[in-house]
Order: sequence, then structure tokens, then C-alpha cells
Amino acid sequence: RRRAAEALASFERIDDLIEHMSLITRQLKSYAHKGGGAAKPIDVRNSVSSVLSMMDSQIRQDGVQVISSLPQDPVIVSVDHVRLEQVLLNLVRNALDATSAASEPRIEILVTVGDEALIMVRDNGAGIEDLEKLFEPFYTTKMPGDGVGLGLAISSGIVNELGGRLIARNGRDGGAVFEVTLPISIQAMAAAE
Repeated sequence: RRRAAEALASFERIDDLIEHMSLITRQLKSYAHKGGGAAKPIDVRNSVSSVLSMMDSQIRQDGVQVISSLPQDPVIVSVDHVRLEQVLLNLVRNALDATSAASEPRIEILVTVGDEALIMVRDNGAGIEDLEKLFEPFYTTKMPGDGVGLGLAISSGIVNELGGRLIARNGRDGGAVFEVTLPISIQAMAAAE
């Protein structure tokens, strides 16, 4: 009986390791994948709403207050919307993880437009300890098994491919702040007005 229990525990551990390796492989494939679908004019507000809709059940389950501030007028960028949503999904997931220990977890998403479109995701978690390494592949602040450290590296690569920038900083009042800056599509913005 004891050997059977040990064997079962070993098989469960092997199964966990295989699942973890599968996750790493999927993320490596995504990291290695360049480009994506065709760039088309899209409204950033729709991408933010789509990601929040996708994450709604986890947001509610985690008891996180999400405050989104979107402009009334369209914010048009010319990108592959799937790639942009992949970045936003990663930033929101990271913010959810970061706020897990907060007594009143909160995530703010702010979209503004000027010379460029700015999407800011801010949380009230513990903040970022090592900003210099944050976008390096395989750097993670999560516990072993909770992440492999490719999400932000992939996101940074995607944003660069889209002609933008992804930066991170610690908020003045604590927490982390991520800013995605993308060039606006001037012709599409003019047509939308």
C-alpha cells in the first residue's frame, strides 16, 4: 500500500511537471512567433472592454474592484487587435495576481489620447522590486509553478512590433503601473469624428 501511494504521488508530480513544461512550450512558441494578423484601425476602448469581459468571472471571484476610465470619443490605433488584447490580458492577469494579498484589491485602467494613445493599468499590490529585469524572458516574481516569466517579455515584444512602448514603474502610492503607448491612426481618428 505504501509503495502504491508513493507511486501515485510520483505520477501526480510528473503530471504537474508535464503540465508546467507544456505551459512553458506554449509561451516559448508565442514568444518566438513574430507578427500576427493584419493591422487594422481599431478602437482601443473596445479592446479594453473585451479583455475586461473575458476576465470578468476571475475579477469577481477574486473580489477585485476594477475602475476603467475610457474617453467618450474613439481612440483609434492601427494594430492586430488580437495581439493588443493579448498584451492587455497579460497586464490585467498580472494586476490580479499582484493584488491577491491586498485587503481591498483594486485595478485601474485608464485610456487617454494625445499625440499617442496611452493605456495605463495600475494596481494596488506590493509594487515591483526589480524594474530593470522585469521585461527579461524567464524573470518572474511569482512562486514556482505560478508563472514562467515570459508574459511581460512577450507583451513588450508585441507592443514594440505594434510600433509602441511598454513601460513599468512603481506608483507613488504603491502598486505597479504599466503604460502601453501606441501611435494613433490619424486618418482613422479623423474619419471617426
